[in-house]
Amino acid sequence: AFFLTRITGRQNAQITRDLFPDWTAEQGEVFSQAKEMLFRELGRANGIPEIAGRDALFAWIDQRGLRKAAVTNAPRENAEFMLGAIGRLDYFDALVIGDECERAKPDPAPYLEAMKALGVDARDCVAFEDSPAGATAAARSGAFTVGILSSAREEALLDVGCALVVEDYTAPELWDRVLLGRGPAERLPR
Repeated sequence: AFFLTRITGRQNAQITRDLFPDWTAEQGEVFSQAKEMLFRELGRANGIPEIAGRDALFAWIDQRGLRKAAVTNAPRENAEFMLGAIGRLDYFDALVIGDECERAKPDPAPYLEAMKALGVDARDCVAFEDSPAGATAAARSGAFTVGILSSAREEALLDVGCALVVEDYTAPELWDRVLLGRGPAERLPR
Protein backbone atom coordinates (compact mmCIF):
# COMPACT_ATOMS: atom_id res chain seq x y z
CA ALA A 1 0.00 0.00 0.00
CA PHE A 2 2.85 2.40 0.81
CA PHE A 3 4.40 2.03 -2.64
CA LEU A 4 1.07 2.62 -4.37
CA THR A 5 0.13 5.67 -2.33
CA ARG A 6 3.55 7.30 -1.91
CA ILE A 7 5.61 6.31 -4.98
CA THR A 8 3.78 4.97 -8.04
CA GLY A 9 2.88 7.59 -10.63
CA ARG A 10 3.98 10.52 -8.48
CA GLN A 11 6.44 13.26 -9.33
CA ASN A 12 9.95 12.84 -7.86
CA ALA A 13 9.73 16.14 -5.99
CA GLN A 14 6.51 14.94 -4.29
CA ILE A 15 8.10 11.60 -3.40
CA THR A 16 11.25 13.04 -1.88
CA ARG A 17 9.31 15.70 0.08
CA ASP A 18 7.17 12.95 1.61
CA LEU A 19 9.95 10.47 2.29
CA PHE A 20 12.63 12.90 3.39
CA PRO A 21 10.91 16.02 4.77
CA ASP A 22 14.18 17.38 6.22
CA TRP A 23 16.00 17.31 2.89
CA THR A 24 16.56 20.37 0.77
CA ALA A 25 15.20 20.45 -2.76
CA GLU A 26 18.77 19.97 -4.01
CA GLN A 27 19.22 16.80 -1.92
CA GLY A 28 15.93 15.49 -3.26
CA GLU A 29 17.04 16.20 -6.82
CA VAL A 30 20.35 14.36 -6.36
CA PHE A 31 18.52 11.37 -4.90
CA SER A 32 15.92 11.43 -7.70
CA GLN A 33 18.54 11.57 -10.44
CA ALA A 34 20.35 8.56 -8.94
CA LYS A 35 17.04 6.67 -8.60
CA GLU A 36 16.07 7.38 -12.20
CA MET A 37 19.50 6.39 -13.51
CA LEU A 38 19.15 3.07 -11.68
CA PHE A 39 15.69 2.63 -13.22
CA ARG A 40 17.10 3.04 -16.73
CA GLU A 41 20.03 0.71 -15.99
CA LEU A 42 17.67 -1.98 -14.71
CA GLY A 43 15.42 -1.46 -17.73
CA ARG A 44 18.35 -1.91 -20.11
CA ALA A 45 19.51 -5.02 -18.24
CA ASN A 46 16.12 -6.68 -17.76
CA GLY A 47 14.00 -5.27 -20.56
CA ILE A 48 10.59 -3.63 -20.31
CA PRO A 49 7.69 -5.99 -19.62
CA GLU A 50 4.98 -5.88 -22.26
CA ILE A 51 1.35 -5.53 -21.31
CA ALA A 52 -0.59 -8.13 -23.30
CA GLY A 53 -2.47 -6.67 -26.23
CA ARG A 54 -0.41 -3.46 -26.43
CA ASP A 55 0.60 -4.01 -30.06
CA ALA A 56 -2.98 -4.86 -31.06
CA LEU A 57 -4.14 -1.61 -29.46
CA PHE A 58 -1.46 0.35 -31.32
CA ALA A 59 -2.50 -1.33 -34.58
CA TRP A 60 -6.16 -0.43 -33.90
CA ILE A 61 -5.14 3.19 -33.29
CA ASP A 62 -3.02 3.25 -36.46
CA GLN A 63 -5.79 1.76 -38.61
CA ARG A 64 -8.03 4.63 -37.59
CA GLY A 65 -5.41 7.35 -37.89
CA LEU A 66 -6.12 8.56 -34.35
CA ARG A 67 -4.06 11.25 -32.67
CA LYS A 68 -2.35 10.17 -29.48
CA ALA A 69 -0.28 11.47 -26.59
CA ALA A 70 1.85 9.89 -23.89
CA VAL A 71 1.25 11.65 -20.56
CA THR A 72 3.60 10.81 -17.70
CA ASN A 73 5.08 12.01 -14.44
CA ALA A 74 8.32 10.26 -15.35
CA PRO A 75 11.27 12.53 -16.11
CA ARG A 76 11.68 13.14 -19.85
CA GLU A 77 14.82 10.98 -20.03
CA ASN A 78 12.91 8.02 -18.54
CA ALA A 79 9.86 8.57 -20.72
CA GLU A 80 11.99 8.64 -23.84
CA PHE A 81 13.90 5.57 -22.63
CA MET A 82 10.68 3.61 -22.08
CA LEU A 83 9.16 4.64 -25.39
CA GLY A 84 12.40 3.81 -27.18
CA ALA A 85 12.59 0.43 -25.44
CA ILE A 86 9.17 -0.54 -26.84
CA GLY A 87 9.96 0.88 -30.29
CA ARG A 88 7.59 3.84 -29.96
CA LEU A 89 9.83 6.85 -29.34
CA ASP A 90 8.38 8.82 -32.25
CA TYR A 91 4.95 7.19 -32.24
CA PHE A 92 3.00 9.72 -30.20
CA ASP A 93 1.93 13.09 -31.55
CA ALA A 94 2.70 14.62 -28.15
CA LEU A 95 4.78 13.62 -25.15
CA VAL A 96 3.66 15.49 -22.03
CA ILE A 97 5.90 15.40 -18.96
CA GLY A 98 4.35 16.30 -15.60
CA ASP A 99 7.45 18.25 -14.48
CA GLU A 100 7.13 20.42 -17.59
CA CYS A 101 3.51 21.38 -16.85
CA GLU A 102 2.17 23.98 -14.46
CA ARG A 103 1.21 21.09 -12.15
CA ALA A 104 1.90 17.35 -12.38
CA LYS A 105 -0.41 14.40 -11.86
CA PRO A 106 -2.65 13.86 -9.93
CA ASP A 107 -3.65 17.33 -11.14
CA PRO A 108 -5.34 17.12 -14.57
CA ALA A 109 -2.96 19.75 -16.04
CA PRO A 110 -0.78 17.22 -17.95
CA TYR A 111 -3.85 15.67 -19.60
CA LEU A 112 -5.32 19.06 -20.40
CA GLU A 113 -1.97 20.03 -21.98
CA ALA A 114 -2.05 16.85 -24.08
CA MET A 115 -5.61 17.59 -25.24
CA LYS A 116 -4.57 21.11 -26.18
CA ALA A 117 -1.55 19.81 -28.11
CA LEU A 118 -3.76 17.34 -29.98
CA GLY A 119 -6.58 19.83 -30.51
CA VAL A 120 -9.21 17.56 -28.94
CA ASP A 121 -11.93 17.82 -26.31
CA ALA A 122 -11.88 15.66 -23.18
CA ARG A 123 -15.16 14.00 -24.15
CA ASP A 124 -13.37 12.65 -27.24
CA CYS A 125 -10.47 11.10 -25.30
CA VAL A 126 -9.72 7.69 -23.86
CA ALA A 127 -6.88 7.55 -21.32
CA PHE A 128 -5.11 4.43 -20.09
CA GLU A 129 -3.56 4.63 -16.62
CA ASP A 130 -2.01 2.18 -14.18
CA SER A 131 -1.46 4.36 -11.10
CA PRO A 132 -3.93 6.11 -8.81
CA ALA A 133 -2.18 9.47 -9.40
CA GLY A 134 -2.39 9.08 -13.17
CA ALA A 135 -5.95 7.79 -13.11
CA THR A 136 -6.99 10.71 -10.90
CA ALA A 137 -5.48 13.16 -13.39
CA ALA A 138 -7.06 11.51 -16.40
CA ALA A 139 -10.51 11.23 -14.83
CA ARG A 140 -10.43 14.83 -13.58
CA SER A 141 -9.51 16.00 -17.07
CA GLY A 142 -12.77 14.57 -18.34
CA ALA A 143 -11.25 11.76 -20.40
CA PHE A 144 -12.86 8.32 -20.36
CA THR A 145 -10.32 6.61 -18.12
CA VAL A 146 -9.38 2.95 -18.34
CA GLY A 147 -7.35 1.54 -15.46
CA ILE A 148 -4.74 -1.10 -16.26
CA LEU A 149 -3.95 -3.52 -13.43
CA SER A 150 -0.16 -3.52 -13.45
CA SER A 151 0.44 -2.69 -9.79
CA ALA A 152 -2.58 -0.88 -8.35
CA ARG A 153 -5.62 -2.70 -7.04
CA GLU A 154 -8.88 -2.50 -8.97
CA GLU A 155 -10.64 -0.73 -6.10
CA ALA A 156 -7.94 1.95 -5.95
CA LEU A 157 -8.35 2.73 -9.65
CA LEU A 158 -12.15 2.73 -9.49
CA ASP A 159 -12.10 4.95 -6.40
CA VAL A 160 -10.19 7.70 -8.25
CA GLY A 161 -12.48 7.74 -11.26
CA CYS A 162 -11.64 4.98 -13.73
CA ALA A 163 -14.74 4.14 -15.77
CA LEU A 164 -13.35 0.67 -16.52
CA VAL A 165 -10.51 -1.42 -15.06
CA VAL A 166 -8.92 -4.28 -17.01
CA GLU A 167 -6.02 -6.69 -16.58
CA ASP A 168 -4.49 -5.77 -19.93
CA TYR A 169 -5.28 -4.62 -23.46
CA THR A 170 -6.77 -7.99 -24.46
CA ALA A 171 -9.73 -7.63 -22.08
CA PRO A 172 -12.97 -8.31 -23.98
CA GLU A 173 -14.80 -5.57 -22.04
CA LEU A 174 -12.22 -3.01 -23.25
CA TRP A 175 -12.81 -3.91 -26.87
CA ASP A 176 -16.56 -4.52 -26.60
CA ARG A 177 -17.47 -1.56 -24.40
CA VAL A 178 -14.91 1.09 -25.33
CA LEU A 179 -13.13 0.45 -28.60
CA LEU A 180 -15.51 -1.52 -30.83
CA GLY A 181 -18.82 -1.08 -29.06
CA ARG A 182 -20.98 1.93 -28.62
CA GLY A 183 -18.51 3.65 -26.33
CA PRO A 184 -16.31 6.73 -26.37
CA ALA A 185 -14.03 5.44 -29.13
CA GLU A 186 -16.77 6.08 -31.69
CA ARG A 187 -16.09 9.81 -31.23
CA LEU A 188 -12.29 9.70 -31.18
CA PRO A 189 -10.82 12.41 -33.40
CA ARG A 190 -8.76 11.45 -36.40
